[in-house]
Amino acid sequence: MNPLSGALKFLSTTIFNSVLGLVFFLIAGHFTTPSFVGEVAIIQLMETITGSFFSILPYQLITREVSHHYASSQGYNKIIYTSLSYSLLISPLLLFLLFFPSYLWMSIPYFILYLFTNYQGQLLTGLGKFTEVNVGNALFTISRWGLSIVAIFYHSVELLILVWTLGALIKAIYYQLYLPFKFFIDKSIFKEIVKVGFPIYLTGVVYFISGQGDRVVTAFLLGSYYLGIYQLVALAAVVPSMLISSFSSSLLPSSTYYYVKGKDIKEMSSISFRIVTLISLPMAILGYAISPLFISKLFPQYVLGIPSMQLLILSLTSTMPLQLLSTFMISAKKNYRPFIIVGVISALGVVGLSYYLIPRIGIFGAAIAQALNAIITSLLYLYFSYLQGIFKLERREIASLALIGLSFLTLINWEVILIVVLLGFKLFGIIGSDEVKIIEGFIPSSLKRIAKILYLIAK
Repeated sequence: MNPLSGALKFLSTTIFNSVLGLVFFLIAGHFTTPSFVGEVAIIQLMETITGSFFSILPYQLITREVSHHYASSQGYNKIIYTSLSYSLLISPLLLFLLFFPSYLWMSIPYFILYLFTNYQGQLLTGLGKFTEVNVGNALFTISRWGLSIVAIFYHSVELLILVWTLGALIKAIYYQLYLPFKFFIDKSIFKEIVKVGFPIYLTGVVYFISGQGDRVVTAFLLGSYYLGIYQLVALAAVVPSMLISSFSSSLLPSSTYYYVKGKDIKEMSSISFRIVTLISLPMAILGYAISPLFISKLFPQYVLGIPSMQLLILSLTSTMPLQLLSTFMISAKKNYRPFIIVGVISALGVVGLSYYLIPRIGIFGAAIAQALNAIITSLLYLYFSYLQGIFKLERREIASLALIGLSFLTLINWEVILIVVLLGFKLFGIIGSDEVKIIEGFIPSSLKRIAKILYLIAK
């Protein structure tokens, strides 16, 4: 269970997904209207609804439980059978889409496969099969953003849905080669995961509201044209944070695995937090600076969304180290009720601010709502992880927090803040040479140069 090699695999497929996604939207931006992009956004929105509202067995807890059983040499087949069978049993509820526009009810088979492959991917991740997970992701990416480009030239959302469905089917078949399956639900496992994981499930539901609430309100108040603009710049804005998140996708199974083996959860969360801070802050600042050029050159129809994109890139990327503390709260399997508190505050904040700000300042109001949400939820995760004894606040952690706060001054002068942040990593000794040695043990031999860079930064 190598967290670093797994992280690199997730990172590579996320980059692949981002590049093909960029090509897709670049072509869509030139050959279609923002309204077409808005329809694609609605399908993606329905994906999120499916993943949030239908996952009564929370994805993270499925990963955690499989990893725990794997690390302690317990049988885990019943967990696999239960989660996959559940995803099929719950799928008929998607028939409510028959009351919606035709392109949504045509998507029902795709959404069924989407839910099924989500559970497959989480199970494989929990078992440390990072290569298999990412091969499946890459196969689907080729279909989702590669082959579906044909639909752009036909201006056909229906054709796009067909291609996505076939891609999801191929992904499901591939994943099933590595998982046992029979249609069976273990009632005791089902009840236990539902009971323990209910706070996480409820958080996922309200996170849909907070994560997509700005888009829903934009569509409701401004229509599909402005939703298309906001969706494109928002998708571009989440790329840096998505890369960081993918880099840490192996964090939940790996931290669970080593926690079961007796490793200190505080030490694991601390070093992960500081390394992610080292990655995220320069990426946030440079993303803020470069993004206007990206939109103005490649998507001139969407320049209205540049200020929104800059604010989203800065806020979402710089707060990623704090957001990832939630992973260790799940790994340690302590009190999950704080997830409900964080989720409710997040949902109410995003929807309330969006309704207030969008009529006054347009899509920039939606960006402000998301930015404030990222800051508030990050501080809440910091508080609860410290309260539960999962995270420590010593000199280097406090210095990292100070640099995260300082990064928001990028709104005033990004060049100066970038220099100050880079110097801060060295002066405050955010990463120690002894920790680099630990990291070096996980780095593949072909990438040992990464360790040399870390030694230069370490103190």
